[in-house]
Formats: sequence, C-alpha cells, structure tokens
Amino acid sequence: MTPLHFGVVLPSYGPQAERLALVDTAQVAEDLGFDAVWLTDHVALPKEDAERFGRIFEAITTLAYLAGVTRKIGLGISALVLPQRNPVIVAKQMATADRLSGGRTRLAVGIGWSEGEYRNLGQSFRDRAKRMDEAIQVLRTMWRGPKVVSYEGTYYTIRRAVMDPGPLQPGGPPLWVAGNSPASLRRAALLADGWHPNARGPETLRSMLSAAKPLLGTRPFDVVLRIRLAWDQAEPPYPGALHGSTEQVVQQMARYLAAGATGFVITFEAASQRQRERAMQRFMDEARPALDDLLRTQGAGLGPLGFQV
Repeated sequence: MTPLHFGVVLPSYGPQAERLALVDTAQVAEDLGFDAVWLTDHVALPKEDAERFGRIFEAITTLAYLAGVTRKIGLGISALVLPQRNPVIVAKQMATADRLSGGRTRLAVGIGWSEGEYRNLGQSFRDRAKRMDEAIQVLRTMWRGPKVVSYEGTYYTIRRAVMDPGPLQPGGPPLWVAGNSPASLRRAALLADGWHPNARGPETLRSMLSAAKPLLGTRPFDVVLRIRLAWDQAEPPYPGALHGSTEQVVQQMARYLAAGATGFVITFEAASQRQRERAMQRFMDEARPALDDLLRTQGAGLGPLGFQV
C-alpha cells in the first residue's frame, strides 16, 4: 500500500505571514507527526495580480531557514514556478538545502499563471510550458548525474558544470508537477514522481486519473492534493475543500482516496496562529486516527491508479 502523505501549508503569504508564525507552525507540525510542511512560491507579482500573494516569503530561502529550526519533518515547496527561474540555480539551491536538512526536501513545480510576474523576472510567458519540460529534465540531470554535468536542449544548455555536493537523497528530492490541467498530469506522468493538483472534488480527480492510467502503468506515483480544511463549516469555503465535523471530513478524505489520491497538503483555515495550531491538533487527534480506522475496517475502495486502502 502506498504510504499516505499528510502535509501542512505554512503561513508564508498573506497578513499572517511572519517569521514566528512560520517557525511555530513548522515546529507544531513536526511535534504532531505531520509528514511535511509546505511553502508557497511567488517572487514579483504585479499589483493587479497580488491580492493573495503580494506579501510572501521567498520559498527556497525560507525552506533553508526552516531546516535549521526543525529536526525531522519534510520541507517542501507547493509549488515553485519553475519556468520563471533558472533551473540550474534551482537545482543547486535545492541540492544544497537537501544536504543541509539531512535529506528532507520535496519539490512541486508549476508553470504559473501571472504573465506580469514573468515579465517582471525577465522571462517569456508564451513558451513557459515547453521550457517547463526542459527545466524538469535539467533538475533531474543535475541531481542524478555525475559530479560534472552536461545537458543540451532547445532552451537550456549546460557544458561540464560541476555539481558538487549533490543532494543527499539519491536522485534528488521527490519531484511533483503541480497544476489542474490534463497537460500537467501528463507532464507529471512522463517526467516526475507525482502530481500535485488543487482539490476540485473526488469525481473530477477520478475522471482525470482514469484517462491518464495508460501513461502511469503500475509504477509508484504520488497524487497529493493541495486542499483547504474548514472545521465545522456547513459549506466548503472553496470547491473541493474539506469542511464540517470530524466525521464529515474523514468521509470526504476517504472519497478522495478512493478516487486515487495518496495524500493531502492542507491549508488549515484559521484567523490566528492559535486557531491554526488548534485545527492542526484536532486533525491529528481526531481525523487522522478516524481515517486510519475507517481504512482498516472498510477500505476506501480501489482508485483508478490501483491505489487500494
């Protein structure tokens, strides 16, 4: 059985984004037994695109900082907008963070949506999908290859670049492709270790994974949803979000697992740090054990990837 992943989205953006909130959330998540904490990425959004993510901590430097204030929890980015960065620099940064953290890093990459942010960073928005495919190959080549690396592509060329030290994890950090489109799922199936969409409902997930099953075959493949959780709300704050009582949240997660999900990276809806920590505690005290019991006694069915619980 594929191990389930339970991660926490850190308050690295928005009005609650502060150093202590990041440190406290990461350390509480570690103490509670979550698998990883996850940072969000944007760098230079134009004002018209910056309502949610204008105030944001840079993801890679924050990840490296958190490595020094945690001991064992995974450290991820959900999701790095890869085509607006130099993938050689990203490969080196993540390899360094992986070494310094003791092999705890994870990376989800996406193509982004703000043309203005690409413009601000001096990158082309039009060909970002094609450059994304090559950029992923650059990451893999630099993480998996020998200490002296070469790569020849249409958009990126590397000639005898020294990559030392490489990542501590063999082959580099687990690499997922983020996005909600069939193209992102296809890219994940062909180039990465997993797919990291936003949750949009179990039936949507089931349909998309069923269509992609010929590409995936039987190899291990993560399908970890980025999802919001609003305790005790009668209606979801966003389509596909977890909401309601503990029993309702557990049933909602079980339906996602039956559709093919292998985990959740959760934004806990909270108006304060104290509320966030209470929401996280409730999840691990009530929802996680109840989900484990449900899966043990009833199972969640067989998902389209052959994922069975």
